[in-house]
Amino acid sequence: MISHPVARWFLASNIKGLPALALIVAAIAIPTLVRAAISNYVTGCEFTPFLPFVLLAAIMLGWWQASLVTLASVAIVSALFAAGPLHHFFHQPCLVSATGVFLGASAAIIGVVTLIKQLFAQPLSIDANERADGVVFSLEKDQVWASWYGSSLPMRLGSRRKVGAMMKDFLAQEELADRLSGKPKPPRR
Repeated sequence: MISHPVARWFLASNIKGLPALALIVAAIAIPTLVRAAISNYVTGCEFTPFLPFVLLAAIMLGWWQASLVTLASVAIVSALFAAGPLHHFFHQPCLVSATGVFLGASAAIIGVVTLIKQLFAQPLSIDANERADGVVFSLEKDQVWASWYGSSLPMRLGSRRKVGAMMKDFLAQEELADRLSGKPKPPRR
């Protein structure tokens, strides 16, 4: 089980919906503002402020959203910070090479993050003696976690006290339902 909070955050499912859109906008706007702030100190072809945000987008969103951030970054640097209009892109040698390096670095970042997520998100290996549909409960810092075979990320259920009370209540309800229905009590494992 992956118990370190940073590892859980890294492998957590991708952000979706409106929060994802807000993160995409922030991943484009923040480095653009940083790039504008250092514009007097760097050449017109500098993409460096955008790379950490491509990494953040790859981790928190997904490969295609991170690719969108990458392409938007290229368009912004080309349009706002490079000398001349966008249609003169290939007439600016530094922009062509800087864009190529940025696109290559971004592709490598996105690819590595995606590969790591897929490797660690593979189903857990199951011993021959274990059932494939079992639930595993664990306790970490008074918090109860549940994980399922075939799923890589555990789910926090709540505090030990609350989960214990819920489990006792569930078992009591199950026993009452069995008595009322007249079914024989199933054996406990």
